Amino acid sequence: MLHDVLTGLALTVFGSAGATAIGVMRASLAPQWSRICRLALGNVEPEFKPLSALPFAKTVRS
Repeated sequence: MLHDVLTGLALTVFGSAGATAIGVMRASLAPQWSRICRLALGNVEPEFKPLSALPFAKTVRS
């Protein structure tokens, strides 16, 4: 009887951990799925160009 209880407990713990892991992966991949598909098909994204910093010479002095 104790063996059955421990088996049920183990299945519950590992089952819920697996369900949580799958849920987290799904939640993190779902918003990016179209981007992942585009990249897998070979469509390269344009490179990131950061905003240029304002030159220090344009600071206003009073």
